[in-house]
Amino acid sequence: MIPVRKLISQFADIVFPVTCVCCGCAAASENKYICDWCENERFEYAHPEQGDILPDIVQTQFSLWNFDKGGYLQQMLHDLKYNNLKEVGVELGYILGKKFIRSCSVNSISHIENKKPVIVPIPLHQSKQRKRGFNQARAIGMGIQRATNWEIIDMGTILRVKNTKTQTGLNLAQRSDNLKSAFKLVHENWIKEVIPVIADDVFTTGATTFELAKTLADHGSGKSVILTVAKA
Repeated sequence: MIPVRKLISQFADIVFPVTCVCCGCAAASENKYICDWCENERFEYAHPEQGDILPDIVQTQFSLWNFDKGGYLQQMLHDLKYNNLKEVGVELGYILGKKFIRSCSVNSISHIENKKPVIVPIPLHQSKQRKRGFNQARAIGMGIQRATNWEIIDMGTILRVKNTKTQTGLNLAQRSDNLKSAFKLVHENWIKEVIPVIADDVFTTGATTFELAKTLADHGSGKSVILTVAKA
């Protein structure tokens, strides 16, 4: 005899099929929010540019996909941020974490893991946290943790003490000035000699992630790794 709960689940799958949050087509399973085609084929993979200039406090920067202004990825990231789609963020982080591990050489991963990597989601200012209800960067960080088994910092370990204005339309110098002294470490006992793995949704000029990496380095961390879902 088939349990009632299983019958209800099967009926629900027929009446309310699980659909991809990106394209609306059927997803692979009830625990998957992005279909296989969107995950593997829809977006252009971001490739590290040889000419990218990173500050000395950053070991490497890796993004999963290139940002598609006005496209599916932008809409999905917008919905993640403003429509409280936490589990979508976790799935994106999981995909990002897997892709990063696969892209690295054995020596690179060994170096990172030997130095105790700790996932550090970009914190939101408390006013934005209250308004949105959650931090999309933390959801992405949780997905990276699922893919890598690396530790993730507790909420409240780092605060965003400066409620910065939007970065849209600002050049790199203006963005950096806008973010100066934006972050504060509340607890410092974990920071010595670790490799921070900074997690966020989009990497544009790097001003936000670089400022956080600087704050961490000033308190004794190693060079940061920056992981984002998209690169603009």
